[in-house]
Order: sequence, then structure tokens, then C-alpha cells
Amino acid sequence: MDLTTRDYQNIIDFINGSLSDERQIQPLFSELFQFHHSLFWLTDTQCNMHGLQFYSFNKKATLDYQHIHSSNDVMHPKNHLPNIGTCHESVYRLRELVTLEELSKLPYYQFIKHHNIIDQMVIYLSNATTIYAGIGFIRFRGEAFFTKNDKEILKILSTHMQHLVMNSIHHKKLENTGMSLQALLSNRELEVYRLMVRGYSNIDIANQLFITINTVKKHLKNMYDKAQVNNRTSLIYKFNNSTRKI
Repeated sequence: MDLTTRDYQNIIDFINGSLSDERQIQPLFSELFQFHHSLFWLTDTQCNMHGLQFYSFNKKATLDYQHIHSSNDVMHPKNHLPNIGTCHESVYRLRELVTLEELSKLPYYQFIKHHNIIDQMVIYLSNATTIYAGIGFIRFRGEAFFTKNDKEILKILSTHMQHLVMNSIHHKKLENTGMSLQALLSNRELEVYRLMVRGYSNIDIANQLFITINTVKKHLKNMYDKAQVNNRTSLIYKFNNSTRKI
């Protein structure tokens, strides 16, 4: 599939924008890719959806989905859970999962028909054993169907989304247990971390803090161990939200 130069620039802009503030995920999807109507969700241990965040949905559709039709959604994560571990696909369009004839016989069709929905697309965010989150996109009557290009854009963004959402979940867990970046790292590790996120090399950090390169490496290893990562990029992803509070 051939994406345009503009598509790739929008992908870069999305990554940069969502790294700055993950709360902008849904607005960025709307602004950059015209995915105007979206639903972000997390799952519990039984793969039930919770924490639903609707973007550009009317109140009636929101209430109908939340209280009546969410469990009937043909793209519900429970329906895809059996494929985890055997399927490398993470992005689906509605017509790839069910035919119109099959859909018309399902309870969820009442929701689609009543709210003039013509298409859906979803990106499942998962690890080897479970789906922990996802984003569903909807197109209403008068809008275009989702294309192969739309799907390709989400596939390219899938790894970024997995890192971003998983690290956001991890950060919220730290907050819920009263932990913070300051609590996890020593004062010297915080100094090293601040310089690292500004792009300083190991030798630059050593010169700035008047310590040896080996000491810098030791501090980095300690931070990697605490964050359960093995490189700088993953460490920054892990503590992305916390760095704005330092």
C-alpha cells in the first residue's frame, strides 16, 4: 500500500504530539487522519471494557453503547481474544470480520442501524496473552468508508500506541500506589535522567555532573532495572508523563 508523503508526515506529527501529551491521542487522530469519531477503552482481567472515552459522539449514541450495546459489539475485545498469540494482525475494519448479511442478524445491528453507522475500524493493543486496550473508530452516514490506507496508517502506529498506552497504564499504577519518579530514582539518578531526556550523551552527562562515564553507565543501569527496560528510549517512554512533573 502506497502512503503519501503527507501521510508519513502526519504519522510523525501524531507520534510527536502524543508523546508530548497522551491525552491528545483522540484529537490528533481526528485532526491528522480524519478519524473524527473514536472510542478509547481499557480492559480488565476478563477482557471487559472499562474507562471508555468517547470522542465526538452524540449523547444518545454514547448512552446506548455504554448501557445496552457495548457487550454486543462485533469488535468487542473478547471476540478477538482467542486470536491472541496466533494472529499478527492488530487492526481490523468491520467488513473484514463480518458480512453485512451476518451483521444484520446480530443484536448489534440495531445500534448500527439506529445511529446511521456505516463502518467501524479498531486497533487492538495487546501482549502475548491478553488485550489490554484499544481504540475503535466509527464512520456515520455521509462519511466515507475506512480504506486500506486508513488501516495501514494504524498498523504503522500500532507499536507506538502499544508503548504509549502501556506506559500510561504503568504510570497510573505508580500514581495509585503513591509512587512517583522522584520516589523511584535517587537524586543523582534524577540528575542523570534530566540530562538524558535533553539529549546529552554519556560523556556530556559525565562532564556536566563531574563524574566518570562508568558512573553514568551505572546510574543508567540502575534506572533500567527499576523501570524494567533495557535502553534509553524505553526508559523515556516509561517515565514520559512523570518527566513533566519534575
